Amino acid sequence: MPVIVIEVPIETGVVLWKSSGMNKRSVFSLVAMCGLLATGCTSTGATQEESAKNFCEIPINQFRLSDDLLERVNRARVAEGLMPLITDQSLTDVAADYACQMIEDEFFSHHSPKSKLGPGERLTRAGYIYFTMGENLATGQDSSEDVFDDWMTSPEHRDNILSSQWREIGIAVRTTPDGEYYWVQEFADPVKF
Repeated sequence: MPVIVIEVPIETGVVLWKSSGMNKRSVFSLVAMCGLLATGCTSTGATQEESAKNFCEIPINQFRLSDDLLERVNRARVAEGLMPLITDQSLTDVAADYACQMIEDEFFSHHSPKSKLGPGERLTRAGYIYFTMGENLATGQDSSEDVFDDWMTSPEHRDNILSSQWREIGIAVRTTPDGEYYWVQEFADPVKF
């Protein structure tokens, strides 16, 4: 039996497909589907460029960036006589979701124009119970050093980083398809039962 191999280049890689013993109808359907993909059609009817325009990506080095940013935050806090912050997964998840929401909905603000939710409401919706909370946002900086330096030169962001109110932190970094970085820090003093 003949083996058919079809390779279709796509922005994110190559689709490889092998089959043996296919009938003519299956081959025709496959070729038609590949033609649609090659011309840029997607399941939503948008071209690949339109679909990718608002796509949130996770940088390969996200853990290194987040860990480095946490280290910088805690080093600054300890230098001021404050306790270091502990990473909380719920806060990190909220931060990551919000970074993606800003990228996908093309806005940059502490309040979502789509959901109308602010930082505290997002934490509450995620089931995180807290006494007090704060949030830092940034976009455009390519390194944890740059974003940290920018936040420390801004009085409001510096106050969040050096507040004695917080015990926990969540940090997320996401990018647009063009490589623009979005940074989110969620700070909180949790209610622990």
